[in-house]
Amino acid sequence: MTKDNLSQKEGRNGMMSQTNSPFLSRAECNIMRGLAILIIVINNFTHLLKGVYQDNEYIYSWNNVLGFLNNLSHPDHLLPFNLISFYCPYGVILFIFLSGYGLTLKYEKGNGQSVTHKSFVVNHYNKLFLMQLKGLAIFLTITLIFKSNVILEGFPLLLQALLVGNLNPYQQIHPGPYWFFGMIMEMYVIYRFAIYKRNEYVILTLIVISLIAMGLVPPTSGPMSYFRINCFLAILPFCMGVLAARHLSFNFLSIHKTGICLVWFAISFIFLTLCKFNFYSWLFLPIFVIATAVTIVKVLNKVRIFDNIFGWLGTMSGVLFVVHPSVRAILITRANQSGDYYSAVIYYLLITLGLCIMLKPVFSSKK
Repeated sequence: MTKDNLSQKEGRNGMMSQTNSPFLSRAECNIMRGLAILIIVINNFTHLLKGVYQDNEYIYSWNNVLGFLNNLSHPDHLLPFNLISFYCPYGVILFIFLSGYGLTLKYEKGNGQSVTHKSFVVNHYNKLFLMQLKGLAIFLTITLIFKSNVILEGFPLLLQALLVGNLNPYQQIHPGPYWFFGMIMEMYVIYRFAIYKRNEYVILTLIVISLIAMGLVPPTSGPMSYFRINCFLAILPFCMGVLAARHLSFNFLSIHKTGICLVWFAISFIFLTLCKFNFYSWLFLPIFVIATAVTIVKVLNKVRIFDNIFGWLGTMSGVLFVVHPSVRAILITRANQSGDYYSAVIYYLLITLGLCIMLKPVFSSKK
């Protein structure tokens, strides 16, 4: 065989391997985790600052959109924080997408790895339970020290610690972001019992049921908020992750090419923005959040410094998610009293990152 033939054969093999490669590599998934946790940590602090309009995350209120548009047309020092609030409350959606994507690659497209219903649920329950328990210990300690006048009821906290607090429509989650633990546990159960190795008709049926259920309740109602802190919000992005892992490959839409990737970013970002101006299109927002994030990740993966930064944040994402609400509880009141929002955000990020580095060994321990 000649050298030219060898080169052609190697080229064909390289193309075949790329074609068969997963849509998102392990490194790209880690970058997406880093991107997701960064916008979660920043948004969860800035949207509680006085004067900043909260985005429509749990309910849909047109007043929130009008507030943002008013600040956009009359910009002031709050505009950067309103932009964060308007565009960055969707990091949880990315984690949900990655959960569906990762589970499918591991249990459906891996080495034929099979797992019983019981062992799957128990293993994932233990992981979430231990992580939330450690986080609750930190949060309750800080609350008792710095906010001794705050009274938290024990039984609702017990239900929350057991990962079933989301199912109680009258329960308030403490701290707020921890609603994610109960919701993602619901999705693990749904995955193993209803999605695992089932055909696409089952998946599409789940998506349609979740969208119809949310579309039939008033946009600003309690039932809407209840649906969205439970599995109804998560089904669409989770199933997108499952479908991406099953059917998409490295060469899908040539999105790995920088120029084409930027075009897809512009298209998805425009649709992401437009979806926010109507209640029913808002229900489909996760599609464009994920599409936009994928294009960002593909670009970040090509730049070494961003690859390193967001990859590192991805490895710290679990600890950052658990720890940041406790830091927020200490600093948010002081930030609103001082009015120096920029310094408050810097303090918040530095303290959160420092604590996470110190506590990483504690959260990595499985005992």
